[in-house]
Amino acid sequence: FGSSFFAEGTNACRLEMAYNFASSGYHDCFKTSPSIDSDALRAKVLERIAKFDARAWHEFPVATLLAGEVVRDGSDRVIDTVDAFGNSNGRQVLASPTVVDRVIAHAQTFRVAIVDGRAAARAIEEAFFFGDLAAELVANQALDFHKQDGITEIDEATQALLIERHLNDALFLDEVAGKVVIGRAAAVVGCVSNFSNFLDLCRKILRNIELGVPVVVLSRSNTTQHMYRYVERLLALMKEHGLDAGLCTYCSCSLEEQRRLLRVLAESPTYFTGSRAAARKIKEVAPRLMASTGGPNTLVISPGAFTPEVAKAAQMSHLIENKGQCTALRHVVLPGASQSQLQAIYKDSPAVADVEDSIRQKVFAGLLRKLEQPLAPGYSAMDEAGGIAVRVSKELPVAIDEHWREAYLDVTAPEKLDTAFLQSLAAWLIKEQPISLALHTDMEVALDLFENTALVVYTLGDAAAPALTAQARPQDGEIFGEVPPRRDLEAITGFPVLVPTSTPGYNSSYDATFLATYGAAPLEQWSLPPGLIACETLLRRCKGGETKGYCRVVLDYLFDAVIATPRRGCGARTTLFGIQRPPLRNGTCCLRLEKPAGANLPHQDALYDDALLYMLLFAATNAKDQLLISLDPFLSFPAFPMLKQQGLNVVRQNKKAFEASVGMYWNVVTLPQVSHVGPKYPLAGQFVSKLFPMGHVKSTLPDHKVFLETFGASAKWLRLATGGPSAKL
Repeated sequence: FGSSFFAEGTNACRLEMAYNFASSGYHDCFKTSPSIDSDALRAKVLERIAKFDARAWHEFPVATLLAGEVVRDGSDRVIDTVDAFGNSNGRQVLASPTVVDRVIAHAQTFRVAIVDGRAAARAIEEAFFFGDLAAELVANQALDFHKQDGITEIDEATQALLIERHLNDALFLDEVAGKVVIGRAAAVVGCVSNFSNFLDLCRKILRNIELGVPVVVLSRSNTTQHMYRYVERLLALMKEHGLDAGLCTYCSCSLEEQRRLLRVLAESPTYFTGSRAAARKIKEVAPRLMASTGGPNTLVISPGAFTPEVAKAAQMSHLIENKGQCTALRHVVLPGASQSQLQAIYKDSPAVADVEDSIRQKVFAGLLRKLEQPLAPGYSAMDEAGGIAVRVSKELPVAIDEHWREAYLDVTAPEKLDTAFLQSLAAWLIKEQPISLALHTDMEVALDLFENTALVVYTLGDAAAPALTAQARPQDGEIFGEVPPRRDLEAITGFPVLVPTSTPGYNSSYDATFLATYGAAPLEQWSLPPGLIACETLLRRCKGGETKGYCRVVLDYLFDAVIATPRRGCGARTTLFGIQRPPLRNGTCCLRLEKPAGANLPHQDALYDDALLYMLLFAATNAKDQLLISLDPFLSFPAFPMLKQQGLNVVRQNKKAFEASVGMYWNVVTLPQVSHVGPKYPLAGQFVSKLFPMGHVKSTLPDHKVFLETFGASAKWLRLATGGPSAKL
């Protein structure tokens, strides 16, 4: 399925299907990259902060920028902007509905003449991340968000962006080859406050612009100053490097006007990083939302593993960025937790005067403010300064509140980490879906939690190298992602969003003509691996040419991605990443097929082509026994006997029985869909990500052979099926 290469200095890599997670081409893009001179950058940042004139953000307010120009109207409204802690720090012009209408019209009609803007966009990126502007990015973010470690963000961005450039290269080459169509509806970017320099400026804005996708950046209700300032810089650099300014718009407006804009631009992809509650509200008006949303990051410590070093790691994980990082610790499991152990976690917590002092001292986890009073019910202050609150219980927390930028911690203190508790903890992790799980346990406990949950980031610590929840380097193969609980996926995001990936890829589709041609080849030419008779049998009933071609593309990807599962990372820690099965315990997935409206003739396989790919991915892999196909009793489905003969679990259930059983499943897909939103034939990696977990597990030790042997052999990794019964066609 295509073959292409890209060479950039010593970073030459193979790009075949590289935009699909864990493919051979994807894996080949990971190269060790040099770090920046962080001390030199730190000095420049401190110099910029010292020279910063606070009047500038008042005298030159945040405003709407369209085609490189400030757009204002007599009915605009001017308000104060606030920083992360609610302090006024500048002015903002909220656009009138008339100005927002101009933004909408531009987004609906603008098309760039030359879609390949990679050379110019990457020259701009070099200026931002490798040049003098890096200090400006960090300083503005520190002044607005009070970020203590923006320097590490720049360092890691300079490495991760190289990988995502390769992924974009692969996507663009396949578009040129006629295999892929990159969606070029304007992408709407809702900026995050922390990591905005990498996640927004780099991933969401520049990666889209360089492939001819225009972006509309929305203002925020707080911390909007620093991203507005880099958009101003970006537009100036675009003019300098010959990129059409129409590719980047900044819309400064009220939340009400933002929702109106999103509703009108329903065909546009929207990229957002934030809370799940906010994402649900956004998806009501932005059906093509790609949301990254966090959960209660958890650290599990066995009784004998609590050492001063582990306590210090817990402190860093909890207090990082005044608990303002998405991977910050929110929940600790420590059997028999004592008051002295909790006090040990916060012993010698770093004292800083302000964010400038943090940067100067190289302190990343300093408390910058006290907790608001009164404390949330059930929590007690852990320190005299009133900056930390802890709640201890033998039971796992229910409906846990993140308390963003406030150092709240829940501690679960069971009697021991026995089988019953581990099963309860695994179920809790599936329900709450944190980003990160850090483990100071024996290998057996760590493996049990890995195999029976579906997180993106797992870290196994050692006494000599303690694990943090805030510990993932995507550029090393430590794949990162903020995904919702699986059964909430459709209500929150179009696809799980992983880093690194190609951002324009989330709104790209395979070309219909290519698929029809690719699917027309006889099955004998598909090179299906031996033993996959079930796949061949299922495929022979497929009637749609494009559908069959899409099945072939996805199977090509699947076979390539799992043939070497798990993949090995390239960093100092020992990392394994790849596609995984649903949780081995309580990980049943239900494909529900309802009777469609209209005729339901007995000789027709209504829904068969729609359901085929879902069934294929299970039939082709070791996840086969985790699929239940639930058929509406009134649905005519002649393929029923064949599916049973191929060993698939198929049952007839009326609607009441099905709805009563939904709580038993890890994931539920219902066909026909009420309304299809998004690309008709999404990239293979994106489609597969809706069915199977993706992410990484790592040991903090280098070249950890016992870890590699134990976790590399885990049944959790998705692998090809070894065979199965055949059936008459």
